[in-house]
Amino acid sequence: MRSTFFLISIALGFAAISPAAENWPQAAGPDGTWSSPKAKAPVSWSVALDKNILWRAPLPAGGQSGIAVWGDRIFLTTFEPYKAGDPKFSATILGHAIDAKTGKILWSVKLEGTVKSPLMYAYSDSTSPTPATDGKHIWFTNSSGIILCVDWNGKQVWRHTWTPWGEPYPFNKQHEPILYGNALLNVEPLDGNPDAKKGWNYLRALDKATGKTLWIAEDATTTYTTSRFGVAANGKPALVTARGGWHDVPERPVGLSMISLDPASAGKSLWQYVAGTDATGKPLATPGSLAAPTWQALYVMHWDAKYAYWFKLNPEESHLVIDSKTGKLLREQSLIKNVDYRQWDPAANKYIVHTNANLREIRDLSPRVNAQPGEVIRVMPAWHCNIVAGGYHYFLASTAHRRNGQAPKGKGGPSHSIGRVNVETGKVEYLELPVTVLRQPGQPEKKVYGVAVRTKTLDINGNDVAAEDRSRTDGWEIPAFWGSPVELGGKVYFTTMLGITYVVDAKAKVLDESAIVAINDLGPSGETWTLNTPSYANGKLYHRTLKELVAIGSK
Repeated sequence: MRSTFFLISIALGFAAISPAAENWPQAAGPDGTWSSPKAKAPVSWSVALDKNILWRAPLPAGGQSGIAVWGDRIFLTTFEPYKAGDPKFSATILGHAIDAKTGKILWSVKLEGTVKSPLMYAYSDSTSPTPATDGKHIWFTNSSGIILCVDWNGKQVWRHTWTPWGEPYPFNKQHEPILYGNALLNVEPLDGNPDAKKGWNYLRALDKATGKTLWIAEDATTTYTTSRFGVAANGKPALVTARGGWHDVPERPVGLSMISLDPASAGKSLWQYVAGTDATGKPLATPGSLAAPTWQALYVMHWDAKYAYWFKLNPEESHLVIDSKTGKLLREQSLIKNVDYRQWDPAANKYIVHTNANLREIRDLSPRVNAQPGEVIRVMPAWHCNIVAGGYHYFLASTAHRRNGQAPKGKGGPSHSIGRVNVETGKVEYLELPVTVLRQPGQPEKKVYGVAVRTKTLDINGNDVAAEDRSRTDGWEIPAFWGSPVELGGKVYFTTMLGITYVVDAKAKVLDESAIVAINDLGPSGETWTLNTPSYANGKLYHRTLKELVAIGSK
């Protein structure tokens, strides 16, 4: 008897999951929401201690795509193998099919783009997009400008090319391909874009069988954005996308759009939420004309049948709840005032609990802080590191940077913290996390709080492949484009650039130490690098680092 989820998957146009086999066919999982509520995924592991690790397999080169899983095959991308002395920029990547039982590479295909990206760049690169599969074909995407569709044996079926938006940041492409129904959705500039919209990007639906364009969305999408699939209150499929970001991204109006995926109106805009205030909170003369840092769309644009969610950073950092039926703003909640904050005190070696506090009035105790006179804590939800689960909007708080030039003067924070907003009451909580955990066989583990940690960017052959030094930080301070969190079986999995994966109880009544189910590693601290999201299939997790692919589960 077919499961209810099987029938729902067919109705929504996503790849079906039978009771006998669970697949992770694309970046956002089986139903495109970054969530699999019934998954029975492992919650605790350590590569450093070889705990709950089924196998580890070396990767031929660095890369940062997510992992698609179908049956006994895994799909991901890397750059071409690096040779000492090679340039640390490339527009060419490899798509790999891998045996899910052993980690052995079965075959590889080459995707040659046109605009080079730095290797292992902390803000995404040519390898960032995750492959997608329906069990018959695989679609590999190179953000340097090519999609390749191949059959199960790696034979080319079709290819689609485009020229990424202009220099010098074409590789800042966090948007993941979305496989829905008979279409693969990509973000790219229009053909022959007029000068009035030079560099504007749009969601383009490609026929998954032929690569021909089926439709182009009515509203533009900034490539920094991670659009998110969902089902509206009327039962119709749609996605929420957004515009606005750094480096003068051109798409306007800055704000959100809900785009229809219903066959009768695919690509049409159902509503827009337009960013209407300036950095002081006053109405803009031209709504939607102001972008970063006040308004930026560098997040996963989560939504459900009731609400869509966003952040605003000026004049005071806040959380927005928008009616997902109309696009109207319902509530705006301060991320600074009346918050609960559990702060680690390194001198006392314990947590300090601040209740109904104002973050501007709290001193950052982190030993790495080199605050200038008058600086305060400024919250910036970490880019692409947010998810709605268990009735809360979760995010990690970017640390240490000074990316907001508006008053009051401040550094990012609170230090190394997970934050969450109750989507109904607006209550905001923060919990400081250990930035890393030191683990060695036979030695007691040590949690490390509040310091800046550097890591190595060495490939499997010992070559340092990172093009710049920011990629050798911990990712909290710069802040990196970490992989999106994922919710599995009521738990949220966050992975940072150090290879640390925090597992959080999504429905914890209080965001305190007991809400942290586990703190896992993908290798020794300071020697591990990743920008990946774990993928779940058949009771196992698949994760990756710069050096290797890892299968996680009970031995």
